[in-house]
Amino acid sequence: MVTPLLATRRITLFAALLVLAWGCGSGSDELTKTPGTTNAENLFTQGKTAYGKEDYLEAIRLFEEVRLQAPASPMAAEATYLEAMARYNQDLFAGSAVDFRAVRRNYPNSPFAARAQYMVGESYYQIAPRPELDQTYTLLALTEFQNFLHDFPAATASPSPSSASTDSGNTGSSLTDSAQMRIGEIRQKLAMKYFKSAQLYDKLEDVKSAAVYYQRVLDNYYDTKPAPESELRLAEINSDRNKLDDARSEIDAFDTKYLSTATSDERNRALKLHNKLQQNP
Repeated sequence: MVTPLLATRRITLFAALLVLAWGCGSGSDELTKTPGTTNAENLFTQGKTAYGKEDYLEAIRLFEEVRLQAPASPMAAEATYLEAMARYNQDLFAGSAVDFRAVRRNYPNSPFAARAQYMVGESYYQIAPRPELDQTYTLLALTEFQNFLHDFPAATASPSPSSASTDSGNTGSSLTDSAQMRIGEIRQKLAMKYFKSAQLYDKLEDVKSAAVYYQRVLDNYYDTKPAPESELRLAEINSDRNKLDDARSEIDAFDTKYLSTATSDERNRALKLHNKLQQNP
């Protein structure tokens, strides 16, 4: 039979064990917490540490939790930005584009807004395939870089000193220059897509369709590498089709715009076409 005194001792002992167990558990939690900080702030600190160690998957998990717990806090913009950078560094470019766009949309006045807008374009740029394939992502990248130049014409690479060390690419340079360079590269790619289509039709001896695509190069990307050849080839096609006035117009345009930078082969072909047109007034 259990006496009241024995029962009381058992209850006291059980309670002591519970307190001891709780104390041990809470002690382990304190190892990852800084006194006087919120849970979200501690998660944010842990996320930056993981990011600095290039443990990007862990960083993504921690920054996601920060955004869920404190979406309106001062650190939320940086957490979203660094989460996007972690995805970018993992080659998860579609996901990084979404997160960078979230920075721009949700925190438009933050010091991370300009860089985030640039990185939306950069994420799409990394997805874009070679010229002969579908260029949907290339066009998205072009639009985002153009939006960046419109909205942040004097942006620099690092949004703040605290994140400069964790940023990737272009640190210390003008993002405006980088965006303009990317736009130039994209325009070359899009021009090459039309140019390759024109060459394909040329090989198939469908010169009418070839002329259409050479003209698209000239209409949209007159200052790209395929433009001189497109102009000259269009002149040759019109000459072969006995559209002599159009051929003269095209060869005159070639002389005016591209002769100074033309290859020796292009110069020789242009001279040959001039001679042919002079013989057929």
